[in-house]
Amino acid sequence: MNYKTLGKSDVQVSELILGCWAMGGDYFGQTEDKNSLEAIHASFELGVNTLDTAEIYGDGRSELVVGQAAKEIGRDKLCIISKVFKPSMKHDLMIQACENSMKRLGTDYLDVYFLHYPVPNEEVSIEERMSTMMELKRSGKIRAIGLSNFSLDEMKEAMKYGDVDVIQPCYSLLWRYDDPLLQFSLENQIGVIPYSTLAQGLLTGKYQKDAVFTDGRARAALFQPENYNRCLEVTEVLAQVSAKYQRTPAQGAIRWLLQTPGITAPIVGAKNAKQAQENILASGWEFSPEDYRTIDEASRRFTDSLPNYTLFFNTEIAP
Repeated sequence: MNYKTLGKSDVQVSELILGCWAMGGDYFGQTEDKNSLEAIHASFELGVNTLDTAEIYGDGRSELVVGQAAKEIGRDKLCIISKVFKPSMKHDLMIQACENSMKRLGTDYLDVYFLHYPVPNEEVSIEERMSTMMELKRSGKIRAIGLSNFSLDEMKEAMKYGDVDVIQPCYSLLWRYDDPLLQFSLENQIGVIPYSTLAQGLLTGKYQKDAVFTDGRARAALFQPENYNRCLEVTEVLAQVSAKYQRTPAQGAIRWLLQTPGITAPIVGAKNAKQAQENILASGWEFSPEDYRTIDEASRRFTDSLPNYTLFFNTEIAP
């Protein structure tokens, strides 16, 4: 397992980050804390020292699980990332939200703290949001500042008022709206840790054409009938190329990100130890340049045909 520095900060993360959203047991269906803890331990034993959570994941449940794992493993051995959600963007509310997250996580500092989503300046100015983050950083309660789901213009505006050490965009073979953001981040030494790297399972090869979903995925853009089957066509190409390396489509999708310029470390979820162990097999090898291009071109044919969706999790199209 390789380790990388987030931008200009002194925070080091494993090249694969364990995503702990599903451990909240809400959006993706019910989970058992025992299985979640086993996933964290299995990941750590294989070199993954970085855990990504947020106050909104299961209304704090994910943070509680990560906090329990940190107690068992040792807080100083882990890099813990969390996020503040939209209702807590005003100064005093953000300070309290950070304290609440730290309490659930059983720690007196966060390695990275993210503004989880942008909010309109009319509600809370970006100056106030970033000034509060800088206050938390100066006090030692957070070590690095991140922006999640921010556009390039929104990030540039935030940078006027404070440090931006890392961004967290939605980015995968099936969702590539943020290419300019990646390029800007690469040029300005800003870390990039993308989420939904497996497009909520579409890149795993486990889904069949014309499937119907009833959980949170039913609202997401890529799971709509006009997109769903075409997503699986990309997965078929991915599966064929990955098989040459004795790897699954999921491992190939993660590997593609690890080889993509501008990506620091992809976030990959796991609900149990078996999934965590399978994720690790994306590390330690590489696609040839030709095979990387084959996958990349299949991806581009699909993503270039998509409408300008505003967000992965709904079907709203930007004006």
